[in-house]
Amino acid sequence: MKPKQIFIYVFMILFFGIGAYVFFNKTSEKIPNLYPRNGDSNISSEYKNAQHAVDFYREQIEKNPNDPKNYIELAQIFIQEARVTGKHHEYLPKIMSLIETALNLDKENLDANLTKASTLLTQHQFQEAEKIGDWAVKKYPYNSSAYGILVDACVELGKYEKAVEMCDKMLNIKPDLRSYSRASYLREIHGDIAGAIDAMRMASDAGVYGHENRAWVLYNLANLYLQKGKTDTAAFIYNGILQERPNYAYAYAGLAKIDIIKGKFDDAVKNLRKASHNLDDHSFIEQLSDLYLAMNNKNEEEKYNEIVFREFEEHQNGGWNVDREFAAFCLNHNLNLEEALSRAEEEYSNRPENIDAIDTYAWALYKNGNIDKALKIISKALKFNSSNALIHYHAGIINSSLGKYAEAVKNLETSLTNNLASYVLFYNDAKEKLLSLKQVAVLK
Repeated sequence: MKPKQIFIYVFMILFFGIGAYVFFNKTSEKIPNLYPRNGDSNISSEYKNAQHAVDFYREQIEKNPNDPKNYIELAQIFIQEARVTGKHHEYLPKIMSLIETALNLDKENLDANLTKASTLLTQHQFQEAEKIGDWAVKKYPYNSSAYGILVDACVELGKYEKAVEMCDKMLNIKPDLRSYSRASYLREIHGDIAGAIDAMRMASDAGVYGHENRAWVLYNLANLYLQKGKTDTAAFIYNGILQERPNYAYAYAGLAKIDIIKGKFDDAVKNLRKASHNLDDHSFIEQLSDLYLAMNNKNEEEKYNEIVFREFEEHQNGGWNVDREFAAFCLNHNLNLEEALSRAEEEYSNRPENIDAIDTYAWALYKNGNIDKALKIISKALKFNSSNALIHYHAGIINSSLGKYAEAVKNLETSLTNNLASYVLFYNDAKEKLLSLKQVAVLK
């Protein structure tokens, strides 16, 4: 070998060696230990195993910084921890950094792309997630997870026919907890609660005892029983979850629903505080605010309202789209009604066929005095034959405001049959409105 060739060879080794060293050290700074969990689960074997996995993949990256698999595995561990703890704002920047690193190494890596899509779904960036899902199922038509991404994205975008088609393919490839639970939700949207319960039962049977994803499925199964008015069954399931997975936050939130139905508001507050302590989920704070409004405790309501709006701002700064959630909260508390309408309209323009976006926009129109248009929009939501009690309540109030009393009575009766009682802000109003409408009918 000539001296010049030796020089070039040595230079290349040093160049790539230094590059890899710098690359790893920059990346390792972005790989933290797991954040502590709240509650007793902080010392669980599950948490310790997850931390050991983080340590392992950090070492693997040090040994081979050019292998995208290690970054993806780490990102997926952090995604699961974000689910378990609710610390999305802490984990998401790390997750996206790891995934972008993996994609820089291999831009068509399937797992990296699907993990990115999953993160986009979490941030409510549904159109971008759908693009990745479409690419994935075209390139890898037998991958179950790719279809799962598309199901979720299409549901949120209101592309329900496509979601059903993708879910069927997912079930054919891999009938498991993930595919059964998605089938359940699609059935629920279209009012088939019995079918939704069957599918969610199969999802829970396919899960592993004590694991977070089975607990989530059981929570949703209990919610379906609530829609059927089977309060005792739902309570039994919520309590059963706590036997399997102690301190599971959503189980406490479920028990709070039972408390609300029974009029035990103080107990509901206690359960929601337990839920909030164990999982950093803004929905628990919103529910506490709703409860205090229903209890006429203005000081506590305003305190929690401040927290809710602070968390909405934090979500937005973190790249989340929270327009619908912001609008719905404001409408329920009669706050910032013009901004709520603007956000609801924007969300509706982006997702004109999504049932939740439709319902929120209709309610925003009603709250801002455009009742004729509100009726036109809410009618779109009713076409799905959904059993969602809140949608029927909104339709009943809108119809009543326009003097369409027969339709209003039908809507309100449906909302009460479908267990509006768990919606603390609207149950008494629905009962009183229904009674007054029936009295009007008698007088006529």
